Amino acid sequence: MEADILSILSSGQLARLIPTVSDSKKEERATSSLLASFMVVPNFAKEVLSEIGAPSGKKIKVECYTEVSFKSSGKESKIRPDGLIVIRAGTKKWMALVESKVGSSDLTSEQIEGYLDIAKSNQIDALITISNQFATSPSHHPVKISKAKTKSVSLFHFSWLSIVSKAILITDSNSLNDPEQAYILSELIRYMNHESSGVTSLTRMHGDWKTVCEQVQQGAVLDRKSQAVKNAVTSWQQLTKHLALNLSMAIGEPVSISLSRLRSRDADLNFQEDCLALEKENSLVSFFDIPNAASRIEFSADFLRRTINVSMKLDAPKDKTRATASINWLTRQLKHSDMPHVSVRVYWPKRTPMSTASLQEAFDNPEILIPSGVKDIPSQLELVRVIDVMARFKGAKTFVEESSKHFPAFYQDIGQHLAKWVAKAPKVKEMTQSENIVPTVLTSGGDLEIEVPNSKDDDKKPGSNQPFGVFGRFLS
Repeated sequence: MEADILSILSSGQLARLIPTVSDSKKEERATSSLLASFMVVPNFAKEVLSEIGAPSGKKIKVECYTEVSFKSSGKESKIRPDGLIVIRAGTKKWMALVESKVGSSDLTSEQIEGYLDIAKSNQIDALITISNQFATSPSHHPVKISKAKTKSVSLFHFSWLSIVSKAILITDSNSLNDPEQAYILSELIRYMNHESSGVTSLTRMHGDWKTVCEQVQQGAVLDRKSQAVKNAVTSWQQLTKHLALNLSMAIGEPVSISLSRLRSRDADLNFQEDCLALEKENSLVSFFDIPNAASRIEFSADFLRRTINVSMKLDAPKDKTRATASINWLTRQLKHSDMPHVSVRVYWPKRTPMSTASLQEAFDNPEILIPSGVKDIPSQLELVRVIDVMARFKGAKTFVEESSKHFPAFYQDIGQHLAKWVAKAPKVKEMTQSENIVPTVLTSGGDLEIEVPNSKDDDKKPGSNQPFGVFGRFLS
């Protein structure tokens, strides 16, 4: 243990890959195995921690400790975080406390704020919490914490599934040249996927999801400040993160939730905007960014109609002269798709309203999507699937099941086959014989002249030089 760490710790030990603790201490086992993997596989540590501002250079040194206690006085001396991460990059040192929960145990604000106080007292940069709770991004914490507590110490949160997904992406990419590191990371994944680890996926929404659904069905006006709406939105944000992580693992690429710059920086604003949307629109919407996909995926829940909606909107090609050609450009990409209940929406310039038809109708007769008298080319094309889940919409468990089935299915059957329109490279124009004129640059005395042969007679007259417009002669 380094001398500077000894100066703040009263006890602690290096994280063990196979910790010698009782089977009942699942949190300690999971945390120790994770932190030991960080030390053995630095690329794994960088992949997880660089997102929250930890040093990520090629020559970083990662040290991780468990069962730590600090040389503090009063109540702080009795608080024992699950771990401590120390990353060194040259003379720079970055430290973070770790607190984890497994199974159905949730983090509490009182406990988190106590750890933030310890971190501040010991000049530790951050507190990282890990649990089966999901967050839209690491800076969006699932537990409400006083902003005064995070002025000098950064607070971040990871779900266990988000960490497992990063480990899977690394192993699938074959980026680890060291076979021992690859083996250790695969063993960590195997352990985390076992039910005995206490790591679980999202299986149900909050009970107030049903409450809000019933209020909407009864015609009640929702209040964005009510606890029921807040709990429903919290569940929605955790569900969308869960869907992004599962799709990431399925395709081997990181899928993220797309937020505006303001919403990504401010977790409270992101939350309040969703609460407002639920109050005003009786619906919730999220967007997903997928590397190299034709567009974002829009995923929404309509409480009034009890439907799940999944869609992708593409810019229409700009090199078409007929509207049917634009529609055919889209449908040709899906000629092998047999996904039912998919619609095509066509958006038009000016004030022409959007038109819609089923994908099969668009295949058979694209003209059905062209409003009468319209000669314009579409501006955007959208593929939409609306799933009426009926009574399963309000079920805390069944809504998760339906979402987890239909969201990845849409991408597999529709999204992965789509390509955005790309303009073709310009071609060299073929010139006629009369256009194929090559100017000759001559120098005579102090003048620069351009000779342009305009006819066969000119070609026969040496020294017959005519100025080429206003640029025919430049005086030195």
